[in-house]
Amino acid sequence: MSATYDVADDIGKMRLFIGDTDVSPESDAIFTDEELQIFLDIEGSVRSAAAAAIEALANDSARTAKMLRTLNFTKDTRQAAAAMLQTAQRLRDTDVQFAFAEQSITDAATADLMLNKALREQ
Repeated sequence: MSATYDVADDIGKMRLFIGDTDVSPESDAIFTDEELQIFLDIEGSVRSAAAAAIEALANDSARTAKMLRTLNFTKDTRQAAAAMLQTAQRLRDTDVQFAFAEQSITDAATADLMLNKALREQ
């Protein structure tokens, strides 16, 4: 099991997105390269794979979430999972893997395209 950080490769880009850049020593890494590769194989893109990794972290964080109070100090980790899930959703929202092109041949088709665009942007 290894943990490397090189932003020139997909594993390094994923580490940058999820904040897992401290890999020296390897025991400081959150995920191994092999685990990140599995996310990449399943999801198919760096952003979606990073989102899946963040979702896995959020699940773990939610499982262990708690609030600690000591005298005047309070530490609350219960909101961490929700914040991670928001980050994962933003990554998924910006992951454009394909796009559709529309073309119009008639004036009626142009009107339909303009209407459809307006409806999508609502």
